[in-house]
Amino acid sequence: MGSYMNKTMYKGLLATAIIVALTGCNSSDDDATVNIDTFNLRIAHINDTHSSFDPTSLDFTAQVNSEDMSINTDVGGYPRVATALNNARTMAADENKPFLALHGGDAFQGSLYFNVLKGAGNATLLREMNLDAMTIGNHEFDLGDGPLIEFVNKVNFPLLAANLDTSADSQMSGVTNIKPYIIKEYGDVKVGIFGLVLEDMKSISSPGEDLVFNGEVVTAQATVDALNEMGVDKVVMVSHIGLDRDIRIAESVNGVDVIVGGHSHTLLGDFTNIGRGMGSSIASYAEMITNPNGTSKTCIVQAGEVAQAVGQADITFEDGDVTVCQGNNTLLIGDNFTHEYVEDTSESLTEADQSAVEAFVAEQDNIAITEEDALLRSIIDIDYKPLIEQFEGKVIGQVFDANDPVDTGMLDHVRQPGVKRNGASLPVTGSEAGAHVAASMVWKLNQHGYGVDMAITNTGGVRNDIKNDENGDLTAGYIIGSLLYFSNELAIVELKGSDVTQLLEDTINYSLTTSSGSFPTFANVEFTFNGKAVAGEQIEDLHICPNGVAAGSCTDIDPDMTYKISTNAYIAGGKDGYDIFDTKKLSPVIKSGFIDNESMIEYVEALTLAGQKLEEIPTGLTFIAPTSFEANLDNPVFKPEDNQ
Repeated sequence: MGSYMNKTMYKGLLATAIIVALTGCNSSDDDATVNIDTFNLRIAHINDTHSSFDPTSLDFTAQVNSEDMSINTDVGGYPRVATALNNARTMAADENKPFLALHGGDAFQGSLYFNVLKGAGNATLLREMNLDAMTIGNHEFDLGDGPLIEFVNKVNFPLLAANLDTSADSQMSGVTNIKPYIIKEYGDVKVGIFGLVLEDMKSISSPGEDLVFNGEVVTAQATVDALNEMGVDKVVMVSHIGLDRDIRIAESVNGVDVIVGGHSHTLLGDFTNIGRGMGSSIASYAEMITNPNGTSKTCIVQAGEVAQAVGQADITFEDGDVTVCQGNNTLLIGDNFTHEYVEDTSESLTEADQSAVEAFVAEQDNIAITEEDALLRSIIDIDYKPLIEQFEGKVIGQVFDANDPVDTGMLDHVRQPGVKRNGASLPVTGSEAGAHVAASMVWKLNQHGYGVDMAITNTGGVRNDIKNDENGDLTAGYIIGSLLYFSNELAIVELKGSDVTQLLEDTINYSLTTSSGSFPTFANVEFTFNGKAVAGEQIEDLHICPNGVAAGSCTDIDPDMTYKISTNAYIAGGKDGYDIFDTKKLSPVIKSGFIDNESMIEYVEALTLAGQKLEEIPTGLTFIAPTSFEANLDNPVFKPEDNQ
């Protein structure tokens, strides 16, 4: 299986070799007298790995017998990333080609491994990947300076942040492994690598009060100039500022040759061959941006999120300037293929289809079957998984629903109002459980300064009621294994008020006609859905409630105002009837790095710490079913008293 990964990398190397050879063939006799200083560099890179020690799930399309086949498999995880990086380094060494392995920041957060281990697990596993440098992401500061300092002191590579001034901070000023830049020497050639972090870090994370984050553009130009004065004319920036700001750096700063980015979770490149579209509408992989001097250019790369892919770029410098930059991201998958999930089930492939999909994958440059590194897998399974299992048994609080006539230790869940699953029909208000899941999204993101106005997510992402165990307790394991087991990432979408209204009407109707799980559940919003009204007028009395529906102080939605909406990353991409999230968004989707089940656990723990139980809260919905849907409603209604 590992041969697939090597084969993919070989294709990229072969393409580079052909281009270089063709360039040489085009040289005239007159050109042969010109002495051009040529230097070739290979960079493998990752970013926003977010403690994704284990694989996640990937849906893709394979061409089998001239037809598209929808496939699900596992993708990424730290052991596969380690394999890919080590293979890339070995192949570069075999070719005697200078090589860098870089991390674009945000190793912290993203999974229960981080919740339990903080930065320690990342430090141990990333040490085994032979990284040359990493920059500092905003999530590295989520728990303050302490865990970051411990991480920095344990890893065997430097953390780079040229615009971070630690001099006034008593804790961080003495940390020697945080540097503005490093210089790598390859024979008599020097390559400078500097880091750039968010200039507005304090608005979305929790760094120490005495840390100073300087301007991105000014710092980048000053650092390039300083490196040039030291005789370094090949400069790589490893950043955690997002694709749009990386482009701004390229357009505003002279002399940054390559930007290895992070923060926006952008899987740059063309993935239409596997049914996943283009990674970005504003840049391709290895996009070349002309600098303000009109001559030099900057190559920009970024490798997605949650340790699913490794990027690899081959860069050619001539007389200090980049003339060729090319490569691609490669999704690192397993070979345990099934047909794509429908609801909760999937179907294994036939032996013939399995072979056909493997053959298809082997022909692609941007997806590869990749073996896990055995050492990293053993560390995770032996040292870390038992700690996670112990955490899952942790009591985080208690559920109490005073309105429930049958079980006061349960908050009922329905996908569609009036259609019961395990408990109440809830024909007017919809899901009690979903209301708390949505509230936890707002709570988590606003704890970290994102300033979201509301949450809108899909009831299909909420998998069960919220209920106590036989001991009367709610455990972390129940949240992870029964309530929110998809482990969706929290995302933020900006929409105009008028589009919020249309989104709610569209998704409810899509649920009632096409996909039950697309019905929205929400926080900080209240309205009536009148299914008997004409299309376009079914959302009535839509109000925004900044402190939650129960707190009151709700105001009419402003159709022209921009609202920040928390949702999950899956539907933020326009899936399951949520097209408006994709087609009407006012800015790129922000992926937070926080996971829904982890956020829900912390939300319940915060209530418990405040002496509160998880009680029923207003859902914000008044549902009037369309006549066409009335036949689907429970008759009689189950637990009619349990419906605020």
